[in-house]
Amino acid sequence: MHIYTFKTLIARSLIMARSLIMARSLIMGSVAVTILGGCAMHQSVYGPLHADRKITVAETVERMELYLQDTGLHLSARDQDAMGDFIAQYVQTGQGPLYVNLPVSSTNGAGIAQAQDIIVHKLAHMGLGTDVLQMGQYNADADTPAPVIVSYRRLTTTAIECEQGASLTHTGHNQPYGGFGCAQTANLAALIDDPRQLLVPYDLANAPSARRITVLGKYAQGETTATPRPEGQVVSAGGN
Repeated sequence: MHIYTFKTLIARSLIMARSLIMARSLIMGSVAVTILGGCAMHQSVYGPLHADRKITVAETVERMELYLQDTGLHLSARDQDAMGDFIAQYVQTGQGPLYVNLPVSSTNGAGIAQAQDIIVHKLAHMGLGTDVLQMGQYNADADTPAPVIVSYRRLTTTAIECEQGASLTHTGHNQPYGGFGCAQTANLAALIDDPRQLLVPYDLANAPSARRITVLGKYAQGETTATPRPEGQVVSAGGN
């Protein structure tokens, strides 16, 4: 016959109470997992964001008009600078020839000749000849000012319209909202200066052979191939 003291009974009671609490917690946890598992629904995973928000390239026409005066073209310094910038943009991003359309019914032959001279001079300043020009004519009313129209085709990225996205915390399936990533793609499209980079990769230029031969020669002789540091140049990361 075992005789238990008062302290022993209290200790046994505490052990039994803790065991009951642990068992109850395990049962409640199992019930919660079962309930959540039954309510969970399969959600399809979103694919790459760039697949839904592709940057598209479209062809546009850049156009500039040079209005003729009765006594000649007489472009101001600002207009001549604008024409220079226009042709510079053509050299950088233009596709195909530079179109120059002249009014047929205009009697201002001096102004037309002056406009052609300015265009040819600007092209020569950019290192181009008259072979990139494509001349044309159009009918114009003799009583109204008829401009010399200069234009060219270029590629541009299409603007992307984005809707305001919902908060990432307002979701029950841990997936991004429909417009997620749209702003990033739209900003990238606006930063692209030459959309041809999206269509055809640039050709790699030939590596400088002189430096390569020097490095290989030093390597074969067991010498260091690093560029010598200029005398007096000291690099310190200690902040002193």
